[in-house]
Amino acid sequence: MQLLVDAGNTRVKWALWDGERIVQQAALAHADLGGLAAQWAALAPTAVFAANVAGPAVRAAIEAALPLPVQWQSAQAVAGGVRNHYRHLAEQGADRWLAVLGARHLYQGDIIIANAGTALTVEALTADGDYLGGLIVPGYRLMLGSLARHTANLDRPAGAVCAFPQGTEDALASGAIDALCGAILRLHGRLAAHTGRVPLLLLSGGDAPLLQAHLPQPLRMVDNLVIYGLASVANGL
Repeated sequence: MQLLVDAGNTRVKWALWDGERIVQQAALAHADLGGLAAQWAALAPTAVFAANVAGPAVRAAIEAALPLPVQWQSAQAVAGGVRNHYRHLAEQGADRWLAVLGARHLYQGDIIIANAGTALTVEALTADGDYLGGLIVPGYRLMLGSLARHTANLDRPAGAVCAFPQGTEDALASGAIDALCGAILRLHGRLAAHTGRVPLLLLSGGDAPLLQAHLPQPLRMVDNLVIYGLASVANGL
């Protein structure tokens, strides 16, 4: 069994992979990482594949919780049938690259990959395996938190998402959702214009349910694309 670890900005998610499917999975907040060693001790993994965008302290906590060396992943020029056209690979977060590999692991065809977490990342992948690049946008809570901190009168709970907001709380919620969905739809339109085909929209991340109802079909929801990208790497694809 192989342990796959996705260290994000707010949580560490992990899964046990048997080469064909996820056998077990869980997540811990950064504040609870002291419990990782106890959780992982009973798993006895034969290898560990991981991605980290949370910084050195989280990386060190993961390494300290494991008796095996961790195979940390970074963006590659070619892997899993995907060619990476990112200009400077060292600048690209491993989570973004692995989400693209995870999308290709699960689906063929043209795909827009939207991963809605602390930040929203949106990636464009063609049926031919060309990863063309993507977008980074502040996530839902980052947007609202920024408005709360940097304006005089917007430190209040968000309201309901509606077509024509007629109150400040609803304007906050609707504005944030429209901005996030707008970024996704603009890249979706660009990829469609580039290929002449309608891409599949793949939605993942903790805030994916907030966006799902406001995006068009065809749409697929996938829990933790990064884990599937790590599975592709673990399988040597």
